[in-house]
This record gives sequence, C-alpha cells and structure tokens, in this order.
Amino acid sequence: MKDDIPPLRMTVEAGKLTPADAFSAERLESYRHGTTMFVQPITDPQSKKRRKFWAILGLVIRNCNTPWRTVKDAANAIKRTFGLMDDGGTTGNVRIMYPRSLNDLSEPEFEEFYEDAMLLLQRITGVDPETLAKESPGSDAPLLQPDEGSGDRKPSTASDAAAAPDLKAEAIDKFLRLATDKHLTPPEKRSALATVEGDWLHELPDKAAFVKACSETTARVIEGELKAQAAKRYLSALASKPEENGDEAGES
Repeated sequence: MKDDIPPLRMTVEAGKLTPADAFSAERLESYRHGTTMFVQPITDPQSKKRRKFWAILGLVIRNCNTPWRTVKDAANAIKRTFGLMDDGGTTGNVRIMYPRSLNDLSEPEFEEFYEDAMLLLQRITGVDPETLAKESPGSDAPLLQPDEGSGDRKPSTASDAAAAPDLKAEAIDKFLRLATDKHLTPPEKRSALATVEGDWLHELPDKAAFVKACSETTARVIEGELKAQAAKRYLSALASKPEENGDEAGES
C-alpha cells in the first residue's frame, strides 16, 4: 500500500536544502544527525488542498476529542467510512480490506472526498475544521504524531509494562467515546469500531484479548444492550487484573 503521508518539502538554498514547512522540519529532526539520505528532486506532487487535508487532520488530532490517536488512524477511519478500501483477499474465511492511498484519487475524486471528510470531522468533533485551520495560521502540513513518518508502532515489550495500565485506560476511553458520540449514527459507529479495534491491537499486540473485550463491550453499548457507565466499570476492572490474568475477558 502506498504511503499517504506527504513527502518532505525542501527549499533549495546555496548548496543545501532546508525544510519548507514545520512538518518537514520535524520529520527531518527524527533522523540521526549525519545520516546519509538519497534524494530524488521532483516538483511538489501534492495539490494545496491535499496538503491542507493532512494539516487539518493534524490540527483535529491535537485540538479536538476524537476516537483516533494519530493522523494516520484518522485518515484510515475516514477512508473506511467512505468505502475507499482495497480488497486484500481472505484469511481464514475472513475478508481483509486495506485503506486505499489518497494518491490514487484523481483531483475531482479527491475534491469530493475532501468535502465529505470535512463534514464528517465536523460531525465527530462539533468543530468546523476549516475554521480551525484558519485560526491556526502557518500550518501547511500536520506535525508528526509519534508514529507518523517512521513506520509502524513499536511492539510492546517487557520494558513497556509500566505504561500498560495507562494505555489500557486510554483504550477504554477511546472505545467508549466512540460508542457515546452523539454526532455519529449507529452504522457509522459500527464501521469506525473495526478501525479503532485494529489500531489498539497494533498498540497493544500482547493484550489482544483485552482489546477484543473492549470492542465487544463497545458494540453492546452501541446496540443499546449496555450502559456506558456499566461498560466502563467492567472494562476498568478487567484492565486492573494482574498481568497473568489481564487478558482473560469474562462476561459483563
């Protein structure tokens, strides 16, 4: 799958290249000083509106309450909502779908996607993303989230154990925030739930049973079978279990 994250934008100066925006500057700083890089000079492949899309997603993630952790998570969820998915075949009789690259869209197709995405973001956050962009001058592209531009998140290891309770609490909050979002219809919530579950399976790969319990409990809240407060009590109790039992999802 092609990478949607915009390439570094550089300005040619006397004998050197310098970052042309905050996004490029931050990405460049993520590399070790002295690193040799191969650069293929090309004109800007992205329209102003495509760069604006990524800039707005960055602002929304940093300033609004959303069910997503990163710009990439948000973009993939929006693509899923509007059916921008590629068929990845089946695994164990389960159909696998992958988000398409926005670079595959023609300009008219992207214009339509952009307008739909802005309306969806406004419904989810209650904030007009265009207005948010105007109130944040100088943002040509999104600042990187911790895992953006540097590949996938690192798998959890034993050294990450101390952070696990906080991550579990954050996962519970994100799942239930989706379930109780008044700006989304139940079908939209169910569609977004699969993305949120996938994101957290990626974030907590050794806590798959816990993430599955969060997803199944959230689905019950969406369907009206369980109150959000009861779901939070159940999941919080599950998260606080000792490590050896923390992934054993009981019945709520």
